[in-house]
Amino acid sequence: MTKYLANQWSSIAAFYKAHNPAILASPRNEWAIDPYAWDTTQPMIFMTPIEEAFWADVRQNGAVLYPQYPIAGVFLDFANPVAKVGVECDGAEFHKDQAKDADRDAMLASRGWTIYRLTGRECRQDFNEVTRELSAPAKLVQQLISRHRIGER
Repeated sequence: MTKYLANQWSSIAAFYKAHNPAILASPRNEWAIDPYAWDTTQPMIFMTPIEEAFWADVRQNGAVLYPQYPIAGVFLDFANPVAKVGVECDGAEFHKDQAKDADRDAMLASRGWTIYRLTGRECRQDFNEVTRELSAPAKLVQQLISRHRIGER
């Protein structure tokens, strides 16, 4: 069993349920809770390598996105529930069914959410030292900060 499959989904859901009032009462560009609070004693969230790569871009750019955020019976890889924006890092193993992903995105859109997707390959991109071009994840995070105003002050 991979670490990712070892995620304690019921514990994650209970954690966010307990903290959701504070999260939803906070401005979209401020953390309501420590973004690492789920990792303080016994971690319940384990990220895949592509999620870890994206999380590094989230933190480096100061975006407020909570990992493995539960909404409407699903868990978004990263989400800001105040702005109703989510990001899915689509590794081949977990997102083979594009029709299912489209249905899930439509269900979330009907609840006012905007979902962005990156492939695993995109999530692993780094800053290009030669061209000085930002990676796809860094570009997306900066777009999210600008478009949805989810950047830390």
